[in-house]
Amino acid sequence: MAENEEFQLESEKQMTTDMSDKDITHILEKCGTFGPYQRWFYAYITIICMLCTTPGMNFTFITASVPFLCYPPNFNASLIPANLTENEYLQMLQPDGDDQCSVYNNSFTGTYYTTPSSNSSELQCSYGRKFLTEKFSSVVSEFDLVCERKWLKSTLQSMYFAGYLIGSIVFGVLSDRFGRKPIFLLTNTVLVVCGITKIFVPSLIGYIIVYCIQGAGYIGTIISTYALTLEFTSLKLRTPINCWYFSGVQLGGLFLPVYAYAIPDWHYLELALCLLPVINFFISIFLPESPRWLIGKKRFPEAKALLEKVMKKNNQPNEEVLDIFTNMEENRIKNSLRGNTRGVVLPKKRNHTFIDLFKTSWLALITLNICFTWMVCSMLYYGVTLNSLDMAGNRYINVFIIMAIEFPSFYCTYYLFTRFDHRKPITFFLVFSGLNCIASNFVTKGSFWFPVILVVLGKFGISGAFTSIFLLSAEIFPTVVRTNGLGIASLSSRIGGISAPFLLQLSYYVKWLPLSIFGLLSVIAGLLLLLLPDTKHRNLPETFEDLDNWKS
Repeated sequence: MAENEEFQLESEKQMTTDMSDKDITHILEKCGTFGPYQRWFYAYITIICMLCTTPGMNFTFITASVPFLCYPPNFNASLIPANLTENEYLQMLQPDGDDQCSVYNNSFTGTYYTTPSSNSSELQCSYGRKFLTEKFSSVVSEFDLVCERKWLKSTLQSMYFAGYLIGSIVFGVLSDRFGRKPIFLLTNTVLVVCGITKIFVPSLIGYIIVYCIQGAGYIGTIISTYALTLEFTSLKLRTPINCWYFSGVQLGGLFLPVYAYAIPDWHYLELALCLLPVINFFISIFLPESPRWLIGKKRFPEAKALLEKVMKKNNQPNEEVLDIFTNMEENRIKNSLRGNTRGVVLPKKRNHTFIDLFKTSWLALITLNICFTWMVCSMLYYGVTLNSLDMAGNRYINVFIIMAIEFPSFYCTYYLFTRFDHRKPITFFLVFSGLNCIASNFVTKGSFWFPVILVVLGKFGISGAFTSIFLLSAEIFPTVVRTNGLGIASLSSRIGGISAPFLLQLSYYVKWLPLSIFGLLSVIAGLLLLLLPDTKHRNLPETFEDLDNWKS
């Protein structure tokens, strides 16, 4: 009781100022940290993440390569020998080797085509192509994105990740302005509408535009729900809840290969997956607004009503905590009508920008180091995911394993973070991932599971690094520029995602080059992280001076 009275007196002294994060955390803890209300809240968020992830991560199957055969010039199906089907004859015109974009010039005896000899002239595959869509289809077969048009496939994938960049900026700003819940409803609508619309778009340019907007909607949904989740979580539970949140996101990804196997046609697959988030509109009825956002916007009556509901559900009688909001609302109204009658002179706060991240060489090196790591993490994460369909073995099993390996990665991250300082686990994950990606290029061609295992281990490492770098970044940037720091780091991440498809295209020229580039960059990024100061067991730096004191 005495603690509550002391807290109320301190809050009354600050009525003419903004509440600190410590004050808001204290209020939330008084309402219960992991009571029945929070458990139901986390369950709703888990379902929402699962339903959004399946259409959001469907780019692995929607843009998958489809087998095809090349037509020779002036092809006439009626001239194929009677003992051969069209596919069998076109397969005979396919030269041996990895080059699928060449075709033998066919010859004619007067009645039927003849079987091409080994010394027949080879032509470029520019006379038409037949895609073998009996087992599955994708936009590659829909828009003929192979051979001389294969760069359009990389462009399509990159534009989807460009949508991530646009969405993280636009919806991040809108979420801070209008609230987490309204923007979640908006982005969920964008995800559904764009997913259904692009099924009926007849042109590739139109498809790319809609696909980019859908990517923005997906990342906007993740941003708004992630912010809402952390702002409803107590300080002690942030690390395990952070791990749980990404596990919920990935849980939806496990069902993706199941859906793709059951629905091989990409039109119906996209329709089915994009109808799933419609359920989120009904779940949103039970979702609250962020209490931290309401308090920050000085919407005290709404914050009081929400926390009163939380306290009632958690059976936490702390009415004196709610009285604070009544006093603050009355004081806010008085100040708005009569001005600050207490004569308190509030210090003018300086607004910091991303330029301050480079104001000193020390801070500039930290910023560049973190941004490079974010870029490499995103490049490897999406590069390995996109590459999973081209690995040996069953395409559906490959994607399932690639998705499933993230769960032990998340929990391994949590364990290592509790045992070591926060730089070394990320360094370990990055170096481990990089070495496995490089080694997977140099196994013998007769091996089947060994290269697959190496790539999966590479995904294990990069998933752990990607999950961890966000927390390390938040711990190392001073409070006055923390949001700007995370914003520019996220921008670097999107650049890495956009470049990943184009790097994978290098495999058409040198098979081992893409994964080798990924691996080398990962090792370099991991070693550079050791130059950063340790953040474990340290209070978050509030100012640039606090960070400068970490040099020693």
